[in-house]
Amino acid sequence: MQNYDVVLKGLLQTSFERLTGNKISCWLQTELPKVQNLRLDLLGETAEGELIHIEVQAANEAGIGFRMLEYLVLVNRVHGRMPRQILIYVGRKPLRMADRFKWADGDVRFTLIDMSTVDGEPLVTSPEPSDNVLAVLARLTNRRAGVRRILRKLSQLERAQTEHYFERLLILAGLRGLEEIVKEEATKVLTIDLSDNKVLGPAYNRGRQEGREEGREEGREEGLEEGRRLGQADLLLRQIGRKFGPLPSSVEQRLSGLPIEDLEEIGLRLIDANTLEDLIK
Repeated sequence: MQNYDVVLKGLLQTSFERLTGNKISCWLQTELPKVQNLRLDLLGETAEGELIHIEVQAANEAGIGFRMLEYLVLVNRVHGRMPRQILIYVGRKPLRMADRFKWADGDVRFTLIDMSTVDGEPLVTSPEPSDNVLAVLARLTNRRAGVRRILRKLSQLERAQTEHYFERLLILAGLRGLEEIVKEEATKVLTIDLSDNKVLGPAYNRGRQEGREEGREEGREEGLEEGRRLGQADLLLRQIGRKFGPLPSSVEQRLSGLPIEDLEEIGLRLIDANTLEDLIK
């Protein structure tokens, strides 16, 4: 699980501006003096010379305010400037940390971002793959549909990039309990050989072996599922044709091949869609 820390730092260095509106022109050394051998998560400098210190937290930590104060003092000691501090919370439990450290004579505040409340739509639609991967931590109206959209964006990259970002997506999905959904959707969307993938390979191959042993029963179930999918597709095509008129053959073929989850999603959009393009975009 600790892999998320390394993954997030790498992604945030690319996606930080889109996430917070702050543009970092260069990233600085994060190791601090040997008071306790403290190390920051990220420390950046804007083109205007402002220092921005970023910490990533996956659990509610009672003493985080004091730790942020320690970082503040030590960064000033090293760089001679007080940084602006941002704490990004990526945990699954509700956020309980305060955005400040208080004592008798005052307090010191920092910006606190709860990723579960960040709108995931701009991240999903972004052309930047790091944004797409970070979207799995953000607020998604439909988690499975959101994961599918993220995977579709990643599938458009070069093979090596697809595998690179897919492995990071799977790691971050663990912070939201979405590993199984990512695995399931990946088998539908991605063209990479999951049996050779170092992250999914063992689980994928184990599942394939179990599938051989229970093939007959699963085959019957798959037949029923395919029949249900074809019935859903036929009903949806007739409903769309009634609303928008005869459909181009290319559209019929495309819709007929979609998984049942996509068909259901399009069916929900049909009521409000004004044009065929709006419906199937």
